[in-house]
Amino acid sequence: MVMSIQAKKLNYTYQIGTPLEHVALKDVSINIKDGSYTAIVGHTGSGKSTLLQHLNGLLKPTSGEISINGYTIDNTTKNKELGKLRKEVGFVFQFPEAQLFEETVLKDIAFAPKNFGKSEDEAEKIAREKAKLVALPEEVLEKSPFELSGGQMRRVAIAGILAMEPKVLVLDEPTAGLDPEGRHQMMEMFNRLHKDENLTIILVTHQMNDVAEYADHVIVLESGKVIADSTPKELFSDPEWLKNHHLNLPQTTDFAYKLFDKLALSKHSIPLQSEELTDEILKILGGNLNE
Repeated sequence: MVMSIQAKKLNYTYQIGTPLEHVALKDVSINIKDGSYTAIVGHTGSGKSTLLQHLNGLLKPTSGEISINGYTIDNTTKNKELGKLRKEVGFVFQFPEAQLFEETVLKDIAFAPKNFGKSEDEAEKIAREKAKLVALPEEVLEKSPFELSGGQMRRVAIAGILAMEPKVLVLDEPTAGLDPEGRHQMMEMFNRLHKDENLTIILVTHQMNDVAEYADHVIVLESGKVIADSTPKELFSDPEWLKNHHLNLPQTTDFAYKLFDKLALSKHSIPLQSEELTDEILKILGGNLNE
């Protein structure tokens, strides 16, 4: 089976040979399928950011290797070998709008394709297409990005990343600082891109609701090690394990456990999403009516 991303016994140590030496990743082996939506969760210091920085060679393994869409990176890989890979892996870090710099929205989005050799006309065409993908209205394209709202500025930055036409989109807490409505709109946009553009999505988040709502694969890191690699359904089926590792349940699942406990019902089908919870409640009501 073709894997978009495959890490084998990946280790990374910061500041080797100094008093500040710190092992951040320990024998990390993971497979992320092409076209999947993978969530990576874990507490601060668990190794999430370090792992992300290996995905396009910002960091190189101390030992082991990581392969991304056919490119293999180990501790012998040279920076000049990573140009094509960095075009294929788009990063949306926290507050990506801080990287905006051009005088108009259109020029900012077109910067990446121009930098990768597209003509002025080709770059502008790509920029307009990506602006539509992130739901930016036509009338803002000739404005300065700094005249826009915070949410629109973030969409401009994301359109600029999409203009590189990556195959993998890495999202590092992409809704940080947004209000609940803005968070929902942003996550729905990423989900649409995942489905319509067949992008492999890798989401780093502390929001278990987002893991339950959008991801089909979840990896849990703790102290630099992979301690779980499964589906959200499997992960959230064991509240005791989550509690022991200081992880929360999604709100819907937490409510379902409490409700089913109260009603002394079997937990054979614990819902992750509100629609699933509604279906389960209707089944319970239907069963009671038939008794």
